[in-house]
Amino acid sequence: MARTILIAGAVAWLLAGIVGLGLAVIGTEWLRSRLPPLAIDVEALGGALTAMALGLIVLSGAHIAVVVGLRRERHWACSAGVLLASVLAAASFGLAAAAISSAAREAGYALPLIASAVVATLGTAGYALAAATLARELGSESAS
Repeated sequence: MARTILIAGAVAWLLAGIVGLGLAVIGTEWLRSRLPPLAIDVEALGGALTAMALGLIVLSGAHIAVVVGLRRERHWACSAGVLLASVLAAASFGLAAAAISSAAREAGYALPLIASAVVATLGTAGYALAAATLARELGSESAS
């Protein structure tokens, strides 16, 4: 189960990174028109999108590295998977809370923010399940 969640996470983060790069290259004007007024110019928005997108792609790579390590039964992979899934469960929980509180403040953006909160909550549950599963595996390895 944990491996499936990590593979799904790798795909999701990779796709998000690719979309982010696409927006950075060809969609900054469109994105800026959809956002509330920003204190940065279009070039800075494109740079921020590029940095974030590359971070998401690296995050996808971390997922893949853990899954490959788990399949090859590397000792580090289970610990790395617990750490990765735990951190992302906590981050997803924070994102869900932020989206809900923002939806309460910004009625015009409530629908996409609530949808984001639902996705982040699902991410929280998935990553928490993956972390718990891998922690049990790690515990059973140390007991034997």
